[in-house]
Amino acid sequence: MSGSEHEEDMAFARACARQDASALTEFESRFIPSLRKALLHRGLEATVADEALQLLRVKLFLPSGERAPRIADYEGQGSLLAWLRVAALRTALNLMRERKISLDLDDSKLAETSVPDVDMDRRFIQERYREDFAVAFQDALGALEPRGRTLLRLHLVEGMGTAQIARAYQVDRSTVKRWLAQFRERLRQDVRDRLAARLGENSEGLTSLLRVLQSQLDLSIRSVMRDATPS
Repeated sequence: MSGSEHEEDMAFARACARQDASALTEFESRFIPSLRKALLHRGLEATVADEALQLLRVKLFLPSGERAPRIADYEGQGSLLAWLRVAALRTALNLMRERKISLDLDDSKLAETSVPDVDMDRRFIQERYREDFAVAFQDALGALEPRGRTLLRLHLVEGMGTAQIARAYQVDRSTVKRWLAQFRERLRQDVRDRLAARLGENSEGLTSLLRVLQSQLDLSIRSVMRDATPS
């Protein structure tokens, strides 16, 4: 590809970084179908591909703190499409790794929420049912719709505020806050149902683990997602 064509790609990338409306619209029709096709060709499930592309859009076009939008990193070394394919594949692979991460509960933080008189018993129950909790939580998180996982990741792992997320989805902040609350509650209820199915409704382990879930939901989400944050 000639240098002039690379310069054209660079100009287009700069327009996207400025959040030029016409450039962003063109990006959707010009690149997204090809990127989705490339991910599916790699054998990824359609839901993973779509979630990866949704997250990629946010990372490419929104600044993070003082950092410029990621698309500004494109420097014309090869075509923009090739550069985007690498970014999309990296994002998708990180999402795939996320599905395999074991939940590493932070006992020091869990202990902070424990009642002193029952701390030893509760810690014993938490350790005994650690695997059940991890499996139920990961399964519930995997079953959450792609938008829910993306929003929770952006907010809890990437540290994006509701105003930034609202810009990405072109909605107001109250809508983002409502979405986050709904997805948290949906996740909490699904974990509860999965634990009840594994342990039994009247299990003492279920009661203890639900206390952990209630008080440490965001911590648990971060524990699963943090090592798979797209770079």
